Amino acid sequence: MRCPNWKDHSCLPYFWAILIFLCSRVVVALGLVFSQKYVPSTIERWSAGPFWYHQLLQWDSEWYFKIATEGYRYNGDPTIQQNIVFYPLYPMLARGLAAISGLTPADALLLVSNVAGLLAIVALFKLVREEFGDQVALTTIALLSFFPTSVLLSAGYTEPLELFLVVSFFLVLKQKRYLSAALLAGLAVAGRSTGIVLLPVLLWEMWLNRDQKPFLAAVLPCVLLATSGIWLFMIYLWSSFGDPFVFADGQAAFHAGTTLATRLIAALKFEPVTRMILNDWNPWGQDSWFTLLFIVLIGVGWFRLRSSWTLFAIGVLLLPYLTLSGGPAGFVSMSRFNLVSFPLFVVLAHLVLRTQWLLAGVTGLFSASLFMCTALFARRIWIG
Repeated sequence: MRCPNWKDHSCLPYFWAILIFLCSRVVVALGLVFSQKYVPSTIERWSAGPFWYHQLLQWDSEWYFKIATEGYRYNGDPTIQQNIVFYPLYPMLARGLAAISGLTPADALLLVSNVAGLLAIVALFKLVREEFGDQVALTTIALLSFFPTSVLLSAGYTEPLELFLVVSFFLVLKQKRYLSAALLAGLAVAGRSTGIVLLPVLLWEMWLNRDQKPFLAAVLPCVLLATSGIWLFMIYLWSSFGDPFVFADGQAAFHAGTTLATRLIAALKFEPVTRMILNDWNPWGQDSWFTLLFIVLIGVGWFRLRSSWTLFAIGVLLLPYLTLSGGPAGFVSMSRFNLVSFPLFVVLAHLVLRTQWLLAGVTGLFSASLFMCTALFARRIWIG
């Protein structure tokens, strides 16, 4: 992405967007330092390295580390937690980077995440700026960067890479480059299950902009390309372990033995809604409140955003609700899953810009919560 014209300072807003993001990373760094000095660890923590920033490799990061160093392993027992449930793009990129650069796998994981996070912020600023102008774009960046779960944009998780691929998808889709968009969707679904939500968005945009050419002939290659990340992974699992669906079946071990069908039925019966935690302001309690906020923002976005943006936000919210929330975790981690749902932050930016103090207040609350979540994440107290 090139700056159009240095003389008229058209690149300056990009620097402001990057500066806002870097300021949020300072909050993350302070949270890590604070946790190391003042937050006691009640359990034995896995350590990826000796430096303070290696605290960003916790929880799922350990699984990605094992994939990057050992590859996929499966002993045939779906009741035991194993790394075959995690999608391959992120750990394989880190593995390749470590092999080429000589970095340790831990540092390679963090480098991929942090570079992808920064690129995602720049791409998101461009996307929102072209649609709504600098003010809304910068506010969107501020809200996303300081959002409590945005610690994961610097941690050993798939969110930063996924956000970059998602925003790139929408940038390309806006130009009606459908094959390129399908390729980015295929990469996104190789990164995490959220990527599959991009398929209906792609089909919707193609339908809205259909021309005289046969629609089906144009759609088929795009569908194959947009889903390539998941079916190539399934082919690998079938070849290596004899079961293409083992990545889905293995999820039961991470959800107290509940099957996907059990969780889906519970979600359709709205059982998770009856188990919302609305009287606890700890991070795991905040997830229920954030879920309610996301629903409201989607409703408002229906009248403010492109239909494809709203469709994407709905899909990102529904996917974990239908596949995970019916299990024992309920709405825990919903704020993490929706971190890549950039339309939510665009709508929130519109709302907080109505009053100056509201922007400062929301950003301040987000910053304080980001600091707390980072400190708890580093000590394996909060999973995100």
